[in-house]
Amino acid sequence: MGAMPDTVFTDARVFNGFRHLGDVGDVLVRDGGVVAVGGSLREPGAEVVDCGGALLLPGFTDAHVHPVQGGLERLTCDLSGLPVDRGAYLAHVASYAESRPELEWVQGGGWAMAAFPGGLPTAAELDTVVADRPAALVNRDHHGMWVNSRALEVAGITRDTPDPVDGRVERDASGVPTGVLHEGAMDLVLEVLPRATADELHAGLLEGQRHLLSLGITGWQDAIVGAYAGMQDTGPTYLRAARSGDLVASVVGALWWERERGLEQVAELVEKRTAYSHGRFAATSIKIMQDGVAENGTAALVEPYLDRCGHATTNTGLSFVDPVALRGIVGALDAAGFQVHVHGLGDRGVREALDALEGTDPLHRHQVAHLQLVHPADVPR
Repeated sequence: MGAMPDTVFTDARVFNGFRHLGDVGDVLVRDGGVVAVGGSLREPGAEVVDCGGALLLPGFTDAHVHPVQGGLERLTCDLSGLPVDRGAYLAHVASYAESRPELEWVQGGGWAMAAFPGGLPTAAELDTVVADRPAALVNRDHHGMWVNSRALEVAGITRDTPDPVDGRVERDASGVPTGVLHEGAMDLVLEVLPRATADELHAGLLEGQRHLLSLGITGWQDAIVGAYAGMQDTGPTYLRAARSGDLVASVVGALWWERERGLEQVAELVEKRTAYSHGRFAATSIKIMQDGVAENGTAALVEPYLDRCGHATTNTGLSFVDPVALRGIVGALDAAGFQVHVHGLGDRGVREALDALEGTDPLHRHQVAHLQLVHPADVPR
């Protein structure tokens, strides 16, 4: 194969990733890299792109995204682009279900809690648009699932079903499940959901990549590469795409830390790092989910949540990994050369993450993601 022709971008306002250069002339791209900026750089045979005075800048990198899950949802019952409105959601679910009568389950997601009183949709209202088969729709943050009555029935979820240690079944005053499953309670339905095939996962990755590239995002960290919340381990999906050349973005994969297991995982993760890393995909990070989210009361807090009247409750959220054990886990991962990516959202969750990161190698550039509530005493840390 011959060399690709040069590409010259003209009439652009240039930002080079460090400072705004303005209208400095042409930008010459050769063999996939910028080789010159400024002046007139057009040569015979070069492809010329007239930017029309627009801003030209390097591609964005997203530090925390889930493109396989997002891509799958975009290819199923996708609510993410709709107005935050109960009626709009129900109308779209009805239309999708009617258009796909062959599906055993109606799956998708992207709904926002703000569309429903107290952030809680119900199985009864979902039943009004799909009652003939089970339906399961995760919300935008993937920490909750909206299900219909048929899904509750298929999963065997009743008033007698206990809450898991890492989640909660939303119930009415008499204890009857009302249609929302929080955190680990989603697993009760995920265990009976059809599993995506390897080809479906590949299609989901390519759709997620297509969407991200359309926004100028040319690299990202996939913040969960592993079996979590009904998703299979997507490491093989990335490896397939990297080997075939379908993966054109630069991606770091954060391998999932299974919170119900212990340090025996470290050796397994080292093996996965070697097995999955190929070309544009590097499985060099580890994702630890330390707490949940504030909206459903599972983010870990120093002080208890208040009820809707402003009175203190007994709920301080969930620490998914024992804080003492977390220190040993992070230390072992740091020693193995991993970057650690901790979901720390509540002020106690953030503090537990910071405590675990004390004394680790700063060159590994460990991260705490989300940081929705940080205790003032921990800000300097």
